[in-house]
Amino acid sequence: MKKKVALVVSTPIIYNAFYRKHIDCLREKYDIYLISNFNEDECLIKDLPLYHINIERKPSFFKDLETLFKLIKIFKKEKFDIVHTTTPKAGLLAQIAAYISKIKIRLHYFTGQVWANKSGYKRQILKYIDKIIGMLPTHILVDSFSQKDFLIAENIVKNSKIDVLGQGSISGVNLNKFYSQDKKNLKISLSIPEDNFVFLYLGRLNKDKGVLDLLEAFEQVHNQYPNITLLLVGKDEENLVPFIEKNKFFNSSIFYYKFTNIPEKFMATADVFCLPSYREGFGTVIIEAAACGTPSIGSNIYGISDAILDKETGLLFEVGNSNDLAVKMISLINDRQFLDYLSSNGKNRVNTYFDENVVSELLVSYYENFNKM
Repeated sequence: MKKKVALVVSTPIIYNAFYRKHIDCLREKYDIYLISNFNEDECLIKDLPLYHINIERKPSFFKDLETLFKLIKIFKKEKFDIVHTTTPKAGLLAQIAAYISKIKIRLHYFTGQVWANKSGYKRQILKYIDKIIGMLPTHILVDSFSQKDFLIAENIVKNSKIDVLGQGSISGVNLNKFYSQDKKNLKISLSIPEDNFVFLYLGRLNKDKGVLDLLEAFEQVHNQYPNITLLLVGKDEENLVPFIEKNKFFNSSIFYYKFTNIPEKFMATADVFCLPSYREGFGTVIIEAAACGTPSIGSNIYGISDAILDKETGLLFEVGNSNDLAVKMISLINDRQFLDYLSSNGKNRVNTYFDENVVSELLVSYYENFNKM
């Protein structure tokens, strides 16, 4: 009889983005159940048993308490062998429920800390929540070595029960989807002049992602190098688009796309990917871009410093320093030979360490160790 596994996340987006390959591999040996707020988004995994739970992102004492009791009821009914959680709210509630329900194997996957760049009471409250999450599981995974060191240094988790799979990354990269393509043809398809140097940001638009720093840096660079383009792709979470539209280069050199289901096209089009984030667990978009032959410039913070090997697969700049970011952008415009060097190294590194098949095999092997307990 297969062991039963509950995968608990706050929104099905997490399954879609990070767990599809994992689930394909795990279901050969385990019975997988998905527990999430299925009202929030479509789940692309259709043929597994689902439990809908209203996991609210924002704190709500009574709603969270109701969710906790529902989780306990499900766990006691199904008698799962393993409860595997990802995302903070799902991790907090499901790990408490799993502990109360006496689930033997409780695994949580940390993918970044929302309190890392905050201060005051908000930082302390959010940090305490992560500390609770760190105490309850029997096992903890984290998607980068620098994040592991950060969590240990901040006394969130004990070194004895935290691990990183391979070289990091929660899911790796689908190399059949993300690969090098003809930049000339892609630029034409997006109405970008063939000779323009293209910078790309792809992800959620918010201040924590450093989007405003990127706009400031791009403007500095554009004043010296007018034949450049910036593509911004992603959901506007903090109403930044009206601010972006006020930029004097908007719709001439800066273009915004609120959604794409073909991120690989944009990544293959760009000459350089930019991730000026203030907090990041790893930065999967960086290795996806690298698989497309596009090196990255990222802020020198934990997580990104694992995804980018500075001066080997990309460049790191001082977080929050738009002047330093502009300098790094200019350096790659001026040195195409170095750009090609970064591109080649980045692609080789992804092929070696971050193929999604390799990462999923590592997770299955990690699960297999539970059988020895």
